[in-house]
Amino acid sequence: MSEWKETKISDIADFNVNSINKDFKFNFIEYIDTSSVEKGRLLNTQKLKLKEAPSRAKRRVQKNDILISSVRPNLEHYYFIKKCSKNTIVSTGFVVITPKEITDPYFLYCLLTSQKYTQYLTSIANSHTSTYPSFNPDIISDSILPIPGIQEQKRIAAVLSCLDDKIENLRKQNETLEKIAQTLFKHWFIDFEFPNENGQPYRSSGGAMQPSELGAIPAGWRVGKLGDVVDVFTGFPFKSDLYSFDSGIRVVRGENVSLGFLRWDTEKRWNHDIDSYDNYFLQKNDYIIGMDGSRVGKNRTIIFESSLPLLLAQRVAGLRAKKSTFYQGYINILLMNKKFEKYVDFIKTGTSIPHISGKQIKDFECLVPCHDSLKKFQIF
Repeated sequence: MSEWKETKISDIADFNVNSINKDFKFNFIEYIDTSSVEKGRLLNTQKLKLKEAPSRAKRRVQKNDILISSVRPNLEHYYFIKKCSKNTIVSTGFVVITPKEITDPYFLYCLLTSQKYTQYLTSIANSHTSTYPSFNPDIISDSILPIPGIQEQKRIAAVLSCLDDKIENLRKQNETLEKIAQTLFKHWFIDFEFPNENGQPYRSSGGAMQPSELGAIPAGWRVGKLGDVVDVFTGFPFKSDLYSFDSGIRVVRGENVSLGFLRWDTEKRWNHDIDSYDNYFLQKNDYIIGMDGSRVGKNRTIIFESSLPLLLAQRVAGLRAKKSTFYQGYINILLMNKKFEKYVDFIKTGTSIPHISGKQIKDFECLVPCHDSLKKFQIF
């Protein structure tokens, strides 16, 4: 660290350099709003006629620009521009940071979107007496942070970029698996075309149906709640100042839970007496759901044996099948279904930080198939 120098960010980057002006020659734009990005991911873009675009569609961007939302930084709406079109325009809700040639762009991006620096921006935003927590761009430009030499920056950026690429590949794989799961779920539990005793599609082969509040369902099935088939438990309120970073048992916190996997770029461990925490150890095949944040209900994954041992922190829900032999596979695919996401969107509370409760998770209405159907599905 002796070669790291205290550096003012405005010395190594420019801010909000380019905006639409009379020289802009495009009638259509590819627009990125603050809600279009999240934790480094581009969720979507909007193709708009320039004359119909919102008034905040002003900032022009280029490759290697860094976008950080100046409103509610705790929601982590930030993004690194790896590539863009000449007509890509972003919202004025972003601070657009253009690294100078004397610094590595991706290193600066990782530095300015780190958890510690995001917490700093959040504290500044929360101190402003405005409608929404926000900060001015000069908060970043005037920041003085330790920066290594350019070669060290490049080495660090190469490692972090590789890790981020692997995380993104995992995310894409999980999205593919989720699409497959959605198709399978629909076939078995919406169309009711699971195989009958002769291996034929149940409903279209004349399988017995019965009425329910959700419409006709297979005979022997019933409408219930998620709490009928799982036990829901929440984590322990570990004291953050007692976490360790290099020894002990890993603790699963909300920021570790992503869609389909656990991410450990912000790993924290507990190396104190663990005898009092038996109820907070996760088990193989437990399903966990993040209970807070802009992706509440969407960040969820199953626990594999290779990840254990793990302790569960507060504001993360653990779901454990009451009859693991038959229910676990059904629970996993049930929670991947879009119906659960829509349910969470409807019942979540809070505006700046949406959240749900363990009881709300248990109250999710679902079908409870008969024992034989669940056994077939587990084997399938």
